Amino acid sequence: MSDIKINDLNKNKLYPEFLIKEINDGLRYYIKKYKRIPGILRDAVEYSIENSGKRFRPILCLLTAKSTGKDYHTFLPTACAIEFIHTYSLIHDDLPSMDNDDFRRGKPTCHKKFSEDIAILTGDALFAEAFSLIIKYQKADTGTKVRVLEEIAGASGIEGMVTGQVMDVYYTGKKMTSKELERMDNNKTGKLITASARCAAILCGTGNDYLKKFTEYAENLGLAFQITDDILDVATESLTKGKKAGKIILKKKNTYPEMWGISRSKEIAADKVNRAIAIVKSMDIDYEWLVNIANFLLVRKA
Repeated sequence: MSDIKINDLNKNKLYPEFLIKEINDGLRYYIKKYKRIPGILRDAVEYSIENSGKRFRPILCLLTAKSTGKDYHTFLPTACAIEFIHTYSLIHDDLPSMDNDDFRRGKPTCHKKFSEDIAILTGDALFAEAFSLIIKYQKADTGTKVRVLEEIAGASGIEGMVTGQVMDVYYTGKKMTSKELERMDNNKTGKLITASARCAAILCGTGNDYLKKFTEYAENLGLAFQITDDILDVATESLTKGKKAGKIILKKKNTYPEMWGISRSKEIAADKVNRAIAIVKSMDIDYEWLVNIANFLLVRKA
């Protein structure tokens, strides 16, 4: 278990709510810069971005920078770019050809609101513009920008999120090994979370030793995030997550709860959180919020 007892964890004190507004303001600022686009595309982008999400990935990016003593505001373009990527992935994940979800976070999914073709194009636009945000607005030398772009491309591309999603689709209704399940979750969810921390560390100019530690921290967080996400999907008996409860079971998706059961899955998630916390506590950084956000994963309800 975590070094703090689960019952003692207060999710309201563990999550940096103050950063959600900053991320949201940043997202709106960049979206307003697109002056010459069709109204329906603007509406679909704004609708998808305004999703009441926790902004976990961009916040992890900012907290990583903050932990090194840097002004995290400097890294908002990269943080918002990461959220663009995440939002694109959700839009495409919800499509009828993928998970076929009608609702996300309590409101109709993009394809239900605007039509399937507009949803696909909205996701495409957000994916491309993520890279544009970094190129245009992130203050860094050219070499550092290229490294950041490589991180995000790698996390979201053929050896990252796409591989995870392909495995998810291909193995639906088929049995996976535990190694295949971990590989799927690491790619589907973990790599963009890991990139969120790595991008900030690269922009901060951290050395290879600390970059490796931030990577290991975020890798553990990524897997814990996906495990707790699957537990919520299985255990929820309402529309807490904006989806039909238990849909993963009905579709015979491969998850940690399906393979190990909920109790053991919670233990695995707690172990990953413990490992993440131990890593950042071994570093000479201001790790308080990185510890808090790790513990938050064990008590989150959505």
